[in-house]
Amino acid sequence: MKKFNLMLILVALLVSTPITTKAQTNPNTHAIKLAYKLIKQKHFAGTITLVKNGQIIAQISNGYQNYQTKVKNTATTPYMIGSVSKAITAQLIALLAQNKKLALTDRLATYYPNLPGASKVTLAELLNHRSGLDTSYFSLHKHYSSYQTYLIALVHQAKIDPQNINSWHYSSYNYNLLAGIITQVSGRSYATFLKQAITTPLGIHLDLMQATALKSYSYLRGGFFSQTDYNPYNAYGAGQVAMNGRDLYYLLAAFLQSKLLAPNLTATLYHKPPTAAFPYYSAGFYHLQSGVYHLHGTQLGDETSVTISPDGQQAVLVQSNVTAYTKGGVNYTFDLPLFAALNK
Repeated sequence: MKKFNLMLILVALLVSTPITTKAQTNPNTHAIKLAYKLIKQKHFAGTITLVKNGQIIAQISNGYQNYQTKVKNTATTPYMIGSVSKAITAQLIALLAQNKKLALTDRLATYYPNLPGASKVTLAELLNHRSGLDTSYFSLHKHYSSYQTYLIALVHQAKIDPQNINSWHYSSYNYNLLAGIITQVSGRSYATFLKQAITTPLGIHLDLMQATALKSYSYLRGGFFSQTDYNPYNAYGAGQVAMNGRDLYYLLAAFLQSKLLAPNLTATLYHKPPTAAFPYYSAGFYHLQSGVYHLHGTQLGDETSVTISPDGQQAVLVQSNVTAYTKGGVNYTFDLPLFAALNK
């Protein structure tokens, strides 16, 4: 009974935390009111960013960035975006293609000649999780000392299943391999090339998760604890990134609006074949039947769920650092109804 009472107290602390709002004049009040309602109903901790006509009209935060020190979440709090960062890796590959350093039609064997079956797979198929990569014998949970040793082990133990090429199977290993290709072709580390090619030109900030000050908390064993048992190599090119809502929006909008790529290459990168079923995944973005794009990622207790229009002008970004007790979960639960309210 004591454990149950303690859990209720913790949930109450989360919900009763003052909610801070950063909004422009004349915001979309219906969407903002709905955001407050959902936050209260679903015990949400994190930050919700609402974008209308390319302008951030509100950022609503609740709960704590660090419960132990009572540091509250704010509009500037960075959250781990998990698999949403695959869109970053895809953009880096496309930038290398734009600069004629590689082609999306290149065979995987060009970069990993020792991976069985790699001659049958293109980089585009890796980007869209259609490579047929079989990693059933690969030990994900083993500790690796570097990205290089991790990739060597992955290539040694994985193989391509020809029967599954062009069949969709979501796997972060595709993006691990793509990140390795980025370092091979650019001659720079993933972090350095990312800074030079994306964050500096766009004037945005992000953190890679090898060493981060951000603590992510979950309700376990009757209370909060900091999740620190994490091997970042497993998320190489497929996770690792922490961003606040403002910078994440401007990043994704820049991708969709061809701020870095030529428009024809952007169209190629995010192309959905007319006959393909929904949802369809291309280079980090899910195409939904309603005509919008969706992105989702989880990592170490943080969760990010994004709905954004194809032109990047309308968006809802939901970022949480306490997902375990969010009623109904985070993915789709907040962003879809808020996006609908925002665009009524």
